[in-house]
Amino acid sequence: MRPQGLGAALQNDRAGIALLSANAVCRPPKPGIMSAHTARPVAASVGVGAYVHTEATFETVKSMPMIDEQAAVLALTQATHDGPWHDTARAVAAAGSALKLLDGDIGDLHDDDRAHAAVIRGRVGSADLDRARKLIAAMRSLGVRLVTVLDEEYPGNMFWTNDYQPFLWVRGPIALDGHRVVAVVGEHDHEQAAAAARALADAGLTVVAPVHTACGATVLQSAAAAGGRTLGVLDEGLSRPPGRYANVTRRVAERGALVSAFWPETVAGERTAALTPIVTCGLAALLYVADGRGDGFSHRHVTKALRTGKHVFVPQRLHREQPWVAEAGFRGGITAVQDTDDLCTQAVKVVDMDSRATMF
Repeated sequence: MRPQGLGAALQNDRAGIALLSANAVCRPPKPGIMSAHTARPVAASVGVGAYVHTEATFETVKSMPMIDEQAAVLALTQATHDGPWHDTARAVAAAGSALKLLDGDIGDLHDDDRAHAAVIRGRVGSADLDRARKLIAAMRSLGVRLVTVLDEEYPGNMFWTNDYQPFLWVRGPIALDGHRVVAVVGEHDHEQAAAAARALADAGLTVVAPVHTACGATVLQSAAAAGGRTLGVLDEGLSRPPGRYANVTRRVAERGALVSAFWPETVAGERTAALTPIVTCGLAALLYVADGRGDGFSHRHVTKALRTGKHVFVPQRLHREQPWVAEAGFRGGITAVQDTDDLCTQAVKVVDMDSRATMF
């Protein structure tokens, strides 16, 4: 049986948590040290989201209670082996604490969330939490950090999706200005997609695209070459060896961040590729589709974006030649643009005026 009060007991169980990195020596921060990410002085004591100085850089270090929360999110997700992960993400987010769920404090949840939480919490034991904390530490030693639905860094744009994931593994900083993130996808017209990526980057917008497709790789390379910030969405775990787009992932990590919604050792496949639109569209405030045919890769992204209330831009030619575009946008939400200049003008107008974007 699962120990009673497991979440509460964790508050006094700190074994292994201090080993956040196998390669970096963390020193307590001093008053007045400036954070590389916030440009503000950090507190003398390490707290949630505080920054400590290593030999070469500033990195975010979570407080022990927050690491316990992250470990609990991982353990509860692992226990969700007979249902979609977004059910667990929703229950944890609604409760405001994974530790509360483990302790059975689920009375305030809606009936469906309460029933789901009651099942998965019964599958989690202290060994599961220990493994989760060790995984967090091991990944941090590789320069990869965990962001869960309970963390302030979790992209607010993701919450507009009905199936947002309980956690993301991230290498590099996620943009704090999520309302200025535009997803660019396509299938065969790499030239059009690349031109859009360059123009959006020149306009000061962050470009997000899947890494595992040839068009996505071209988009990310083009945005980075234009000096823009990029977010690359992986269809595999972040501890996997770089694949055929190794140069792209390296460039993305330099110009932005790599994001994976899978366990670190997950191997790419049809299932993982099918789930990447959730993250690609979730990270973005709006979507641009260079080309695509009905029921294809681009169509899936358009469907996902429209279902979450995000605006979609397409070239006039695509709108004219592909009936599925008009069908997908019969209730609105799709705008045909003349060229990349028109795209950037309208995209900037949307992201600057969309009040929902402040959630990021």
